[in-house]
Amino acid sequence: MRGTRIGTGSYVSPRAVLQEHARIAIGKRTLVGRLVELVPQGGSITIGNDCSLNNHVVLYGAGGITVGDGCRIATGVVIVAFNHGHDDLALPIRHQSITARGVLVEDEVWIGARSILLDGVTIGSGSVIGAGSVVTRDVPEHAIVAGNPARVLRRRGASQRTAVATP
Repeated sequence: MRGTRIGTGSYVSPRAVLQEHARIAIGKRTLVGRLVELVPQGGSITIGNDCSLNNHVVLYGAGGITVGDGCRIATGVVIVAFNHGHDDLALPIRHQSITARGVLVEDEVWIGARSILLDGVTIGSGSVIGAGSVVTRDVPEHAIVAGNPARVLRRRGASQRTAVATP
């Protein structure tokens, strides 16, 4: 991991895979679990302080990925900061263009297991992404989103109806 910037108190599993080490920065007190793959692909990957990337998380950072402080990324999450073109019929699919806008995950975000975040999205601070969601557009602050494609279900802190227990 020579060249990777790792903050004090952080733990990176010896079974994690980090490529292009100089393009990866990990903040303080951050956990990177086993079989996590951080693959900058010529871009950069920056993980904030006090984060956790649980087992089997994969980040492809061609357009750049930034994860803010205090984020929780559950098992099997995939973040892809690039996209394949497919419109030029004269070119084989493997030679199509690639675009890369990047992904920004702001502070205090919780991303549920097996969710996928696609290129160009910003996840607003304090948001929750439900397990198995596919995020294709920006998520506002403090939103709870889920589904494929992910849609806002409600905002955190919004009053909830309370069930009344019957005797």
